[in-house]
Amino acid sequence: MSRLPIRWRLTLAFAVALTVVLCAAGVFLYAQLRADVDVGIERDLRLRADQLSGLLIREGASALTTTHSEDLEPDETIAHILKADGTVVAASSYANVKLLTPEQLRVAANRELFVDRPGDAIVDESLRVFAKPVHARGDTYIVAVTDSLDERAQTLASTLGVEIIGLSAALIAACGVGYWVAGLALRPVEALRQRAAAISADDLADGEREPLPVSPVADEIGRLGRTLNDMLDRIGRAQAAQRGALEQQRRFLADASHQLRTPLAIIKAEVELAQAEPARGDDLRDTMASIGEETDRLTRLTEQLLLLAAADEERLGLQPETVNVGDLLAEVSERGRGRAQLDGRMIMVESDESMITADRQRLEYALGNLMDNALIHGAGNVELIAHRAGDTVEIHVRDQGAGFSDTYLAHPFERFAPTASTGRGTGLGLAIVQAITEAHGGVVRLTNDAGASVTLWLPIDPTRPVAAPGIDQSSPATATDREQQWSPH
Repeated sequence: MSRLPIRWRLTLAFAVALTVVLCAAGVFLYAQLRADVDVGIERDLRLRADQLSGLLIREGASALTTTHSEDLEPDETIAHILKADGTVVAASSYANVKLLTPEQLRVAANRELFVDRPGDAIVDESLRVFAKPVHARGDTYIVAVTDSLDERAQTLASTLGVEIIGLSAALIAACGVGYWVAGLALRPVEALRQRAAAISADDLADGEREPLPVSPVADEIGRLGRTLNDMLDRIGRAQAAQRGALEQQRRFLADASHQLRTPLAIIKAEVELAQAEPARGDDLRDTMASIGEETDRLTRLTEQLLLLAAADEERLGLQPETVNVGDLLAEVSERGRGRAQLDGRMIMVESDESMITADRQRLEYALGNLMDNALIHGAGNVELIAHRAGDTVEIHVRDQGAGFSDTYLAHPFERFAPTASTGRGTGLGLAIVQAITEAHGGVVRLTNDAGASVTLWLPIDPTRPVAAPGIDQSSPATATDREQQWSPH
């Protein structure tokens, strides 16, 4: 049954239900007809018995035909007048036939009785016998009249045959109509299937894709069409997002390759130059120092790529400890103070004594990246500000430069994207800041506030989500994710 097409299953279900209804209707009609025929037979028998009883009361038994007469009734409608012991006083026919058994005679002597007598060797027809007691001239008689049941049986058999043929024909015709109606009802589904089969991957990605045909009626087919259209729209958006992610990944790989190629080319050139000409001691030391700087640059870039890869796969492990935010900002500022003084700039720290549970090394690395970006791409003094706000700690890193470009703010934390009006890129620094912040259960936002401003919201308790007002946390970590991120490495 489950392997049949739905159209056939609907037709068969309709046929079964219709068969039950038609059979019930046929049984009811047959039973009603049989009851009506029986009522008619019994009415006729009572009428004949009453006529015979009146004659018996008026004229007495001596006025009736003798037991040997065959003149009262035709042979198929026998009439007997009996004494209580069963002796036949008068008979229309078949006087030698016992219409009632002794037990039935005893019952008939006291009340009216209907019995069916099957045919035998003498009377081959089945008879319905009606017997009633009659008191006439001081004696009690039993009047028994019969009617043939053969016509009743023929009538019922004929009716049953007509019902079987008629109901079968009606069932076949109704099944044909049901099959057609099922096809008509499933036509919108077939239209949906044909249109869906013609949709390609390019159609899904096309924002102007023609939707599947949807019934205007709010029924199951209409809801199915709307659900499929919504599903295709979601698939299209997912494909577009996937393509965008792949395109971004390709750009990232191209930028990373470029970043890796530059120090490698410098190292190769320095080595070739040292091999080509005999180098004095000072020149050799300069060459080795340059190679060391480029090697450090390669190492840092490799570490950044590995950190981002771990963050993308949610494998960025943290070593939690209690951290004084003021001490943390002081250490970060001390790292860049010398570079700032060379440029005639200052690094100012303002913080309360807030304590958080975090990976000190990771946070120091993230804040160091922000300070380096401010010193390299920004201008004026650099401010490191931290204060507690409810269950979170807000950390601001600001400079007084040109700020972030509108293009970058439209797609924040894009790797190797330009950040300032000069078009210079951020590299991987801000992407790493975002990865470390989210690994701590926090959020980060970039703004232009008389220069570039980066704000971090970090939870006091890393197992509770950050609830910073006005922040769109695009990828919030669940409690389970945070527990995994905080597992020791």
